[in-house]
Amino acid sequence: MIFAAVTRAPMVAARREGTPAISRIRARSGRWIIVQASSLQGLDGSTGPIAVTIGPAMSSQIAPIIIEAYGLTPREQDITKAVARGLSNAEIAAARHLSPLTVRDHLKAIFAKVGVSTRGELVAKLFADHYRPTIHAPGAATHAFF
Repeated sequence: MIFAAVTRAPMVAARREGTPAISRIRARSGRWIIVQASSLQGLDGSTGPIAVTIGPAMSSQIAPIIIEAYGLTPREQDITKAVARGLSNAEIAAARHLSPLTVRDHLKAIFAKVGVSTRGELVAKLFADHYRPTIHAPGAATHAFF
């Protein structure tokens, strides 16, 4: 995964790739880390060395992977992200030109696929559950992520 980010960095710098050269990796500890690579430029604009940074992933950076892993449809993924942002069924419906009943039906399908029964459980499953092993481990360090 580090190699993938490093390989993409020159293409991003040359604007042949539109998204950043980033990889998300789950470490042996269970924590998620982000690897980001950037191609530095020389004074003449030529591609220079590649800088790599590694750090803990924010929950917003891993949520898309987790959402996708549950096999949610694109509409269900969109609604799940709206729920995670704290929107009500009525707000989700209005923004997407759906009826609140349609949103409720999508939520029922989402809950069934993810194995939860409430919005709170859904958000916890997408975010907190993937940090629980290190958060709750006895003597867990808050600064180490490898």
